Amino acid sequence: MSDKLKKSVLRGCLDHLPTLNSRVVRIFISSTFTDTREERNILIEEVYPRLQSYCKQNYGLEFQVVDMRWGVPEEASDDHSTSALCLAEVLNCQKLSTGPNFVTFLNQRHGYRALQTVITWEEFTQLMEALRTMGEDLSSFNIWYKEDTNSIPPVFVLQQISSIIPNYKIKDPEAMRNWERVAEEMRDKLQKASQHCFEEGKMTEEEKHKYFMSVTEEEIEQGILKSPGNPVDHCLCFVRIIEDIDKNLGHSKAWRYIDMTGSTINQEAQKLLNQLREDKLPKVVSKDKIQRSLVRWSDKEGINREDHKGYLTNFAEQFYGGIKSLLDKSVSMESELSKDNLYIEVLQHLTMAKERCAMFHGRQEILDKISSYLREGEKEPFTIYGPSGSGKTSIIAEAARRVPFEYHKEAVVILRFLGTSPDSSNLRRLLRSLCSQILYNVTGSAENVPEEFDELVILFQGLLEEYKSDRPLVILLDSLDQLTEDHAAYKLRWLPRKLKSNVRIVLSSYIETLEIVTNLKALFSPKSFIIVPVLGEDLGFQILKVWLEASNRTLTSEQFDIVHKAFQVCSLPLFVKLVFENILVWKSYTPPDKCVLQTTLQESISSLFGHLENKHGRMFVERSFAYLTASSSGLSELEFEDVMSIDDTLLTEVFKFQLPPVRRIPSLLWVRLKYDVQKYIVDKEVDETRVTFWYHRQFIEASQERYLKNAAFAAEIHSNLADYFLGKWYNVPKPFKYTAEQVKKYSLSSVDSAADRKIADQPIKFVYTDQGGRSQIRFNKRKLNKLPFHLAKADREIELNNICLYNYHFVIAKIKATSVIQVLSDFIYTKTNRSSVLEKVLKSCQSSLQKYPDSLAFEVCGHMLSYLTERRSSPEKTLVTECLKVSEEQKKPIPFMMCYNVPSEALLYKLENQKLPYGNTHVAVSTDGKHLVALAEKNLVFFWDLTIGELECELQAFNPDECKLNTMGFKSSDNVVYFSSTYQKSVHPFIIVNIQTSEIKKSLILGKNYPAVGMADSLKHALTNQRIFSLHKGHSADVFNSETGQHEHNFGISADDMLISPEEKLVAFHLKSTTTYVTYSVKNLDELHRLEVAGPPLSLCLSPTTNEAFVLLKDTGQVHMVNTNKDDGTVGQVLSEIKSPDGQKIQEAMMSSSGNFLILRTDEGFFSWNYKSNKLHKEFKIPNALKPEHRVLDMFGILLPDDKTFIVGYEGHLILWDVAKGRIKASIEASKSKLSYLIINNARSLAVTTSKRNNSVQVWNLNAMETTDSKFQPLTMKTSPRYIDVCKTGELAVVRGNSANDVSIVDLVNGRVKMNISEVYDIMRPVISPDGAHAVLREYDGDSVIKIWDTATGNLVCSLPLSSLLVKHFKCSNSRVLVKCQDKNDSTFSFWDIKTGENLYSFSMDYVNIGEIILEMTHSDDEILVSRNQKGEDVGACDLLLINVCSGEELFTLPGVNPSRIQPVGDSGYLFLTEQVEGQMQYLIILDTKTRKIVKKEKVTPMPQSFLSLDAAGHYGIDRGLNLYDLKTLKHIHQFDIEEKEVMQKNVKTKATAPKMMPNGQVAVWLNIRGGLLKVGSIKDKIVLSVFPVHSIPINLDVSAKGLIIVGCEDGRIMLLQLPDYAESKDRLTVFISEVSQRLIRLSKDVYSGMTKRSNKPQGQQNKKSSVCAIA
Repeated sequence: MSDKLKKSVLRGCLDHLPTLNSRVVRIFISSTFTDTREERNILIEEVYPRLQSYCKQNYGLEFQVVDMRWGVPEEASDDHSTSALCLAEVLNCQKLSTGPNFVTFLNQRHGYRALQTVITWEEFTQLMEALRTMGEDLSSFNIWYKEDTNSIPPVFVLQQISSIIPNYKIKDPEAMRNWERVAEEMRDKLQKASQHCFEEGKMTEEEKHKYFMSVTEEEIEQGILKSPGNPVDHCLCFVRIIEDIDKNLGHSKAWRYIDMTGSTINQEAQKLLNQLREDKLPKVVSKDKIQRSLVRWSDKEGINREDHKGYLTNFAEQFYGGIKSLLDKSVSMESELSKDNLYIEVLQHLTMAKERCAMFHGRQEILDKISSYLREGEKEPFTIYGPSGSGKTSIIAEAARRVPFEYHKEAVVILRFLGTSPDSSNLRRLLRSLCSQILYNVTGSAENVPEEFDELVILFQGLLEEYKSDRPLVILLDSLDQLTEDHAAYKLRWLPRKLKSNVRIVLSSYIETLEIVTNLKALFSPKSFIIVPVLGEDLGFQILKVWLEASNRTLTSEQFDIVHKAFQVCSLPLFVKLVFENILVWKSYTPPDKCVLQTTLQESISSLFGHLENKHGRMFVERSFAYLTASSSGLSELEFEDVMSIDDTLLTEVFKFQLPPVRRIPSLLWVRLKYDVQKYIVDKEVDETRVTFWYHRQFIEASQERYLKNAAFAAEIHSNLADYFLGKWYNVPKPFKYTAEQVKKYSLSSVDSAADRKIADQPIKFVYTDQGGRSQIRFNKRKLNKLPFHLAKADREIELNNICLYNYHFVIAKIKATSVIQVLSDFIYTKTNRSSVLEKVLKSCQSSLQKYPDSLAFEVCGHMLSYLTERRSSPEKTLVTECLKVSEEQKKPIPFMMCYNVPSEALLYKLENQKLPYGNTHVAVSTDGKHLVALAEKNLVFFWDLTIGELECELQAFNPDECKLNTMGFKSSDNVVYFSSTYQKSVHPFIIVNIQTSEIKKSLILGKNYPAVGMADSLKHALTNQRIFSLHKGHSADVFNSETGQHEHNFGISADDMLISPEEKLVAFHLKSTTTYVTYSVKNLDELHRLEVAGPPLSLCLSPTTNEAFVLLKDTGQVHMVNTNKDDGTVGQVLSEIKSPDGQKIQEAMMSSSGNFLILRTDEGFFSWNYKSNKLHKEFKIPNALKPEHRVLDMFGILLPDDKTFIVGYEGHLILWDVAKGRIKASIEASKSKLSYLIINNARSLAVTTSKRNNSVQVWNLNAMETTDSKFQPLTMKTSPRYIDVCKTGELAVVRGNSANDVSIVDLVNGRVKMNISEVYDIMRPVISPDGAHAVLREYDGDSVIKIWDTATGNLVCSLPLSSLLVKHFKCSNSRVLVKCQDKNDSTFSFWDIKTGENLYSFSMDYVNIGEIILEMTHSDDEILVSRNQKGEDVGACDLLLINVCSGEELFTLPGVNPSRIQPVGDSGYLFLTEQVEGQMQYLIILDTKTRKIVKKEKVTPMPQSFLSLDAAGHYGIDRGLNLYDLKTLKHIHQFDIEEKEVMQKNVKTKATAPKMMPNGQVAVWLNIRGGLLKVGSIKDKIVLSVFPVHSIPINLDVSAKGLIIVGCEDGRIMLLQLPDYAESKDRLTVFISEVSQRLIRLSKDVYSGMTKRSNKPQGQQNKKSSVCAIA
């Protein structure tokens, strides 16, 4: 195909469209029937399933076979429709199929020759005249052929058999013989007459031959002889000759294999067959392409499996190989256009438009409106809308056709009928398709179009904004309601609000989709809408007559009267279409009582269904449409056949009198039915599969009402669909019972049997090999998306849980194939009203799971490990066990104990994104509670959909290179937030963003900037309907136009606070360093009055009426209510003085959201004041149990609008008070660090929080705050675990939290806090002895700062008498504590007995360290390594000294050592790794302190960037830059996560968060702190094995000798992951599960007994509040 054609199609031209391809391999099987039974059986049983699998796995194609020679119902022969349907299907296969489309078995039977069903009046008259001339009796023709003058020109129509022989339908033998006699008579006479006419020159050979042609020959002529293109590329031909059949004509079955007349061969039929097989066919298909086989007759049925096994096996392989070869060749030879997805997509929609336009008539008024919009309408999208079935799609099609004629002949037309193709059903794929087509028309290339949704929205809108072509762009999108709701499609954030003059967008939607129409009307002016009215009687009738004329049909006058009466009641276009389809079958001789029309749309559809039931059989239609409708989005051809083939109720009815060769539904049945409803269904792609579904919503509703109203029947239908998608009967014989008629007819010995239905396999994923030999995966989206739905609808909840919702392999496949949101949507099918734990887990971590789906197993186990303790089996327990098994198989770390908090019932969502700043205060929620907006780094703005917890989009609000946005305001009445910046060197930005539509409403540069502005709180803005008020505190107060940003006014005052009144009538400023407030009119900016207050104010707030102001005075901590109504007394008059009930100073004053109360804050909490009655309303004091040891300077308090609930955000807690009862009804710890922000949304009862040491946004359901959470929670400290030190045995660790007196001993074996110690001391970083017997702690200050604790008893063993002013460093062994003290002149080293605190010996050296200090113990208790600065006190290098501790003698000196690079290697105690500098050269060396020699020395590039973490054997090490070193060779061998190198160097600055090498040397672990991730890398394979979200800020990382990974989290958790030795026994998982269960059981007992709360303090000591290191 030429580039010219492609350009024409992609420009939207409807002229000269090429044929549309599809994604199916659809093959028509043509042959006579009785002689090919065995061949067909082996194909169905063995070959078709192989081809289905091959097509699906290798090319993503669906393999379909149309075999219309078996299972033909009596209805098809009764109305003579079989032949026409067969030929229609041949054409359909040629149109749709990729590669092969036709296969014929042309053996020794010419086959059945059907009567012509329709003969033109002229030809029929000629034939009858010829018969009269020959003296033939015409009475049969007078009975069976009737003239139809409704046809133009008139025709004679063969009548339905049962209309003349009524008993034919019930298979009465006499009736059937009667018809066979009549048919044979008429066939012979027509052949004689046609021969006579041919000889007389009145007929051509071709016209004559149709009376002699068999049905099979007709098919071959259509499928091969007249096939478009080269038949060799699309067709196969098989010839089987029974060479000795002429010797077996006496056999009772011989007639099945050769045409016979009586007991002899029908020579006429054989002559015609030979002409076809030996003459006509070889002319278009070379003889070597015709597969020929010679076989011999068998007395057992002629051809059978036993005697002809070799032939049948060879035939099956030839068929498989032939189809496979044609398919492979077709795919490889496909033109570039046929592989061009964009071209195929556009062509599909243009083809559909052309079909619609062919039947279009009328609607001129609407078309004129669209034309007017295109030429001169508003610069925004134009929408037509109306009820379903009102003809919107046809209007859009016609409007697209008219664009070149009525707007611009060179216009680019982009047309999509949404929901009718894969790239028009989902918004992301739609935008990608639209962007590609626009780019092609602008640049000539559609490459490099992004995949991410947010990027696509930006690109789509950017392309329209920048469109500069001379050829206008017209985009027409029909049926917005047909888009799936993914990516919040109906909220229309993706749709541009303003268009350039050369860009137009026309939309349509049906009126019943209120959300879309409502959203559209909220965005665009009324001029940009038009509603589609009904057609009206006259126009409907006019259109009908045009359609009839185009179909070469008319009606009798009486029939036209019937149509008129129907149109008087209803004239919707869909109704007109239904009437048209109905009357097309009315013949001029149809009796009036049979010409019936309904008068409503629903009645017409129901009538159509009834007609189809009469024609095709009630049960078949009922079940076909039930399956179609129950599918909810459609079924493919193969799915239809497969699911009906496992429906034994249906099959029993279909095969009531027959014994089919294979128990499958005959293809013909669905083909016939589909043909009769083709105008009302649409083929589209869903889940990467071409499916058929109802096109009109009314058909869905009518089908539901007629076929699925009975709950039991609907459940049966859904159950069969569920069985199909389960693959339950794949390769498995399904039991069934023969009918009584079958048993009698075929003399069956039993009614019970079973048969393989040959249905398709339904794995979760297909694995195939691509052309490059690489293994690839294609997920079975049909199963993933449909199975949960059908199991739920079938009321099979146990299977729904076990197979879908709680099945690891199903869930992870669905996440990877679709999204976490799609997985969560399956939970709506469960019967419980409460969210399950798994649902809460998936919700809480959906953002990380979407990015790292392979972390699913760890997420599930980390949250739900406690289910292993349940005695009874449950879906949750099974899932956890399955996840552990998967982790083991994949050799990934698994949770040693629960790692995550079980999501609270109250926690709705945890919104995570590493681009969000810590402690974000720039967050807002729309008034309806459905959308959340947050300002992130680099001026990004994130929008979340709070109905599902999904990130909707992100916008770049402003160029981050110009300035950083760091202030935000919220105008709730308009649902907008506005951002600005205090970094105004050159510009003063002001960005207005609509929260509901996720769009930047205005991006302004205000007409005045403040270069001197500094901190964020020094700039304040307020937005009104027309103006922007701006205050640069202490400098300038200004007004700007909110539309243009133009500077309008300067107040000429120096103010430090600004307030807009609730109704936006006045603005108040506090004049700096005064006690004066001045108010101005918002409307005209005139000064209204000045308000003098009693002292320096902290703040001011106004009552809803603005008649009263409440001033919080700085000095007294009181609030004065003063008069502000100049019409009611003196402005500034103090009406009352408000003090706190307990005499504390009031820190903050604000008005409640209802406006009924004043909310006042003190250090102890809040109280509400009824300012109208001047009385205390309620007190809300913070409980002592929640108060920390440090003073709390700030807290949040909000009274809900109903005045019934008061909510406090205090430190990390959310507290709910019942106002009426005055008591706390719920309290929850929302964060371990202080809450930075709290906002409440009353519409949906939501609370939104952020915290200072976390970058997530938490959304809480206030109605669920009182729900009790699981008793099993992860190992958690009181405060964030800032320091962790693990003993060498790996059994214990000492942990210090953010509070300096929060120190615990953690039992790593049992995963619990063993005890809390040192609650009376403020401790720096603690250490634990190698054997774990003692913890050594250093106080911040004091004269005995070193404390030694017994970890077994929790008792303080002793305090070393050393001053905090002198102690610089200390180390400990199992027996000793080594302390280095330093004063101005020298350094002192002292050794202490760890058990007694006895000073063993001390010595001094006359030097002082500057910078980092080396202090290491060696293998000998008498030798240590210390550092000494070199001359010049260079802090970057030092001398390394080996010292005898008894004598203080220097045993060995190594100069030029980097003090931050000395560390032990292995467990020997005498090998140390360090870095030595010699001049400009740097070396890694290994020092042996036993021999006092350097044993290895190498120049390494790059040198380690930090202290290395080493494995136990000292073979490998990793630095903070993720550089991996082989210490056996001292070589750099790899760097992990190179793309995150800068992130690691920036965020990992201490050993606490540095990467760690596991003791076994097989893996390394490291943190991405900003991303909140733990990563695991393989040393051997040098790849990242696993990524685990921490769901907090990780602040500590360590490993233990027992293979534990220990992660300390900002939220107080200590995550324990196990990395066991996978060389252990095969039963390791069973053992591990048992161990976990026992640990959890012990933990639960400890919790109940209070063991983990035990704290040992020295006698006489009381807890004291930490005075240092209390980090919020």
